Amino acid sequence: MSFRSLYHSLLEYEGQAAFDDLLRPWLENNLSEIELLRSLGARTGTPIPKMSSEELWHLYAAHRVLELLALRFQTGSADGSEWPGPAVTEDEFHRFAQCIGLDIVHSERWSPFHHEIVGLTPIADPARPARILKYHWPCLMLGPMLFMRAGVTVSAGSAHMAPGIADQSTLYWAHRRKTRPHQGLAHGWGSNSSWRTDFRRDYLLDGMFHFNVDGDIDLSKLPPGDVDDGGLSAQERRELVVNRCFVVCTKDHADLFPYDDRCSVRTD
Repeated sequence: MSFRSLYHSLLEYEGQAAFDDLLRPWLENNLSEIELLRSLGARTGTPIPKMSSEELWHLYAAHRVLELLALRFQTGSADGSEWPGPAVTEDEFHRFAQCIGLDIVHSERWSPFHHEIVGLTPIADPARPARILKYHWPCLMLGPMLFMRAGVTVSAGSAHMAPGIADQSTLYWAHRRKTRPHQGLAHGWGSNSSWRTDFRRDYLLDGMFHFNVDGDIDLSKLPPGDVDDGGLSAQERRELVVNRCFVVCTKDHADLFPYDDRCSVRTD
């Protein structure tokens, strides 16, 4: 039973004990799926390891399962549904993640690599950097590769995170969220085609954050003054690929296509 099959089982499940009824049996009977996932996290490169399309699809299917489980820790109806997600506790979410080889990272310092903005509390001083106020679900890492960002509520000055933008603009590379508008490459495709979606890979290696490493366009190599077909400058495209949403840019945030862009930045 693949991660994809588990995803559909979770969608159809109507009980109140998803871990005992579905997740625990799946863990016991699908060791090969788990071992493949772990092997991808352990793979090394120079510095980024190479992966086939099939391996990226496997990562994506596993990620879809964790995205679905994380709905339980969200509020709202941006996914067009009142369904609260599979019935799992926070501890059960952690246990399932660890059992498939993921590491739980709980950093107290904000970074767009580790954290997704769920809620924003504005600060009067516009220059005040972001500070984490609450975790809704944890950051999950697969070796040095980011598997899923933590959902957090933050406080920040408007120069760093503009209210109504940082917390409400479209979140890209996201298949399902209850908290805000979202968009992913699997949207708009048929059931089978949507699962042939490449997982977005981000890495933390040697003091560098590497964002969307499989993107074709290195934003650092664009000529000065370059503007894309959507009217975005290189800096605005960098904001989008780093945060997966706009945080200060006031331009139209819907129906953009940031999926080809990549960039790397120092962790400090």
